[in-house]
Amino acid sequence: MIQHRHLVTLGAAACVALSLGTAWGAELRGRMTLASGQPAANEAIQLKDKEIGRTDGAGAYLLNLPAGKHTLTVKGQPVDVQVSPNGSRQDVRLK
Repeated sequence: MIQHRHLVTLGAAACVALSLGTAWGAELRGRMTLASGQPAANEAIQLKDKEIGRTDGAGAYLLNLPAGKHTLTVKGQPVDVQVSPNGSRQDVRLK
């Protein structure tokens, strides 16, 4: 009986851990370019005034966000994104 309770407790803990892990598990990736078409290289990406990532030298980025709508900030500009639970790709041209 005691062993069975431990298994149920471990199973419940695993379910909670998995559900918490998926809260920030959706990938958003893409490429950011300037109005000129040049890559937005090495730019900070912010969400609610906190840096959550950077573009690389080619303007590519990869973020892990909860599924849903978000407004990111890049070079002081708002960037609206939609993240699906299975991950999304969104290329962005800054103004």
